[in-house]
Amino acid sequence: MTRASNDPSDHDPPRYPPSYGGWPGIPERPRQFVSRPRLLDRFDSEPTAALTLVSAPAGTGKTALVADWASTRVPGRLEWITFDPGDVLWPSFTEALERLGIAVPPSSPPSDEAGLDPQLRRDLALAIASTSDAVTLVIDGYEVSSSSVATDLDFLLRHSGRRLRLVLLTRSDPVLPLYRYRLEESMTEIRMADLALDDHEAAGLLSQMGVTLTSESVHELNARTRGWVTGMRFAGRLLLDHDDPDADIGQVMGESGSIAEYLMGEVLADLSPRDLDLLMALSVPDVIEPGLAPTLAGDGADRALSSLAHVNVFLESVPDHPEHYRFHPFLRDLLRAELGYRSPETWRLLQGRAARWYAARGTLATAARHHASIEAWEDVARLVADHDAWAELLLADPTHPLVQVVLTVPADVEAPAAVLVRATLALAERDEERFDAEMARFAVDGEGSLDPDLERARALLLALRGREVPDPVRARALADTAEEAKRDHTRRDSALVPLALATKGIAQVRQGLTADARFSLRAGAVAADRSGSAPLMVECLGLLALVSCCEGDLTPATSAAAHAVRAAREAGLTVEDRSGAAEIALAWVAVEHFDLRAATDHLQAAESSRSVLSDPASRTLLALVRSRLRAAQGDRGAAISGVTAALDGLPDADRWLAARLRVELAAWLVARGDEQSARDAVEGVDEPSVSAALALLRAQVDLAAGHDVCAAVAMAEARDPAAPVAVRVAASLAECARLLRGGAGAQAQRAVTEALVLARPITLRRPFHEAPAPVRQLVLQDRQLAAAHAWLFDRSGAPMNRPTTRRPSEPVERTAPVEQLTEKETEVLGHLAALLTTEEIAAEMYISVNTVRTHVRNILRKLGVSRRNAAVRIARELELLPR
Repeated sequence: MTRASNDPSDHDPPRYPPSYGGWPGIPERPRQFVSRPRLLDRFDSEPTAALTLVSAPAGTGKTALVADWASTRVPGRLEWITFDPGDVLWPSFTEALERLGIAVPPSSPPSDEAGLDPQLRRDLALAIASTSDAVTLVIDGYEVSSSSVATDLDFLLRHSGRRLRLVLLTRSDPVLPLYRYRLEESMTEIRMADLALDDHEAAGLLSQMGVTLTSESVHELNARTRGWVTGMRFAGRLLLDHDDPDADIGQVMGESGSIAEYLMGEVLADLSPRDLDLLMALSVPDVIEPGLAPTLAGDGADRALSSLAHVNVFLESVPDHPEHYRFHPFLRDLLRAELGYRSPETWRLLQGRAARWYAARGTLATAARHHASIEAWEDVARLVADHDAWAELLLADPTHPLVQVVLTVPADVEAPAAVLVRATLALAERDEERFDAEMARFAVDGEGSLDPDLERARALLLALRGREVPDPVRARALADTAEEAKRDHTRRDSALVPLALATKGIAQVRQGLTADARFSLRAGAVAADRSGSAPLMVECLGLLALVSCCEGDLTPATSAAAHAVRAAREAGLTVEDRSGAAEIALAWVAVEHFDLRAATDHLQAAESSRSVLSDPASRTLLALVRSRLRAAQGDRGAAISGVTAALDGLPDADRWLAARLRVELAAWLVARGDEQSARDAVEGVDEPSVSAALALLRAQVDLAAGHDVCAAVAMAEARDPAAPVAVRVAASLAECARLLRGGAGAQAQRAVTEALVLARPITLRRPFHEAPAPVRQLVLQDRQLAAAHAWLFDRSGAPMNRPTTRRPSEPVERTAPVEQLTEKETEVLGHLAALLTTEEIAAEMYISVNTVRTHVRNILRKLGVSRRNAAVRIARELELLPR
């Protein structure tokens, strides 16, 4: 027995300064020492506790902590006994009691680990209980492993009248009945997790060593050492030699030679060969989950594991995970290295066992990591194939653990599964050239050359690649092949099901088979929900919303798109990581409602999406909606340019998408007054789904040319009840313009009323904003009509002006200007009446300040005035504005 700790990590060679309260035997604290009030308070939290157990591995600061407490916090009498290996407890125990002034019975204590004589035990308990003040006995370094010693200590603690407090500093739990002390709340416990340094304490220790780090670097270093005091000291000493310690943390933590020597000497040297073999086997996984230990180390390993956790070999329970254990990273790495050095074959065998164990439980990333650790690359690839994990690779974030492992599969591994894995990653990264190169590496010598699982995966990947192929018919054929391949072999809840259905739905949209696409996408959304694949459900719902937009059904489009956005948020998907189809649909609806601000926001979100599953249909419809927004903002030139660019980038085979773009382009050309270019734009378009829109376009061209009779025939076709609502509304407004030009005011009013009734259920405002100025003025000046359709004048983007309050019988004192105001000029005039500045008008209408000034100059010229307030007054007299 000595009077100093035998834990070399806790202190330097013993010295006994007076500052430690004058009690001999209390070790001196280390030169670099940080007092830890949070732990000192734990000693005092249970004043009546008979037992204080400080149980932790070597180098965790046990001795230094208790010495600090004994020197600064203990108010009564204390004796400290430090034991060396082989020392016997009772002689030192009774000597300490005598130094505390307790009259020890004359009987000699045993000189070995035999139990106390019952009479001596009773006399000792009585002597302690008879003392006037409580005494504290610190036993440092003695492992209570003898049941007879434990029985005697327990007797003394329970029968000494609460006059004895025992503080045990140990590397392994004593065989005392600790469960009973816990139930009686008569024990304080401090363990390895409690002794771990927090960031503030770590920074203080490093500062005392002369090392200054940023708070971020301290946190990183402390996380790597898990708060292990000795590990932090080793790191601090190494950092003293570095000019830039913040930049060199990773390098320092890799220099673990000194730490390995320490662990070999202080932890592993005392283990039996059997226990060391067990620890090496259990070091293979990062976390030892329930049931894994027997797989690695044979029957009985679970019980042995539980015992080792109490011996404090840097094996700890995982917080919030019952019966899960893990080694400290330094010891784990040392054990792995030792196992690999002693028996490489055993190392490979255990890695394979762990991989298969995790794979059987569906933990693919961990299983793949174990295969990769022994460079079993074909097994990594087969793991993906055997568990149909292709969709996971396609949809997962690049930082996903499974993706990170399969990225390490070398390019020279020629196994078919490995080739498919690399092709899948290329497709996920939208690297079409690399994908095609990997797929070309297959040497397929006729049907059946691949096993069924790989054949299905190959068909699926080709189908997904088919989203980008120029021919939508070919894309659909590939999607059908993938759907057929997975039908009989894929689990019902597999993410492959919605992936194949989404791919098929896209191909059907590109062909204009919107009814079929709705069926595929609805089924895909349901399958994605069932499989728990939020990204696929978001994509299917978004595409479903776009299909509804194309068919003119804004209400179901809004519902599906809102559902998609809500599901994305609940799943934590960022705008960048999800399909942009739902945002495109919401922008489409917002433009039709003439809510230009909302449309702009949704388009920005759609353009931010970097989804690996983007498709030609979504990109084309995004261009279409963007052009509509630009036109609504008064920039028809940009609208025309946008549609033209989208057409130029569209494959010739995408005839259905091209037809929609060409009709849209022709509409803007007509509005600009270029009827011949409009006719050229739709030359040869015979797509049935746009026939009503083509009829409307012919009517608009005929009206512009003054061919009212031909226009009436075309408008009748466009106003057919089977036509989309937006087309019917625009056709009714065009008919209203024709009737106004012919002086048929009553019929014109009926036509505009028809348009309003059709548009109201879906809040369709855009056709009214784009209608000819006489039609807009008719709506504005008819008080009863305007009152019945107040929804048209709600502020949303750039609203129509409020209606006039003039009674029909009141005369107009001035005549209208010879040159009529354009729709945008009328809108600017309304903003002038609201006293908006030029800059505010520009922001409200999403146009430039210079464009606003041009509109103002034209208004002043047409109304024959030179000032804005005069223009507003004249406009009210002319009933171009409400009074």
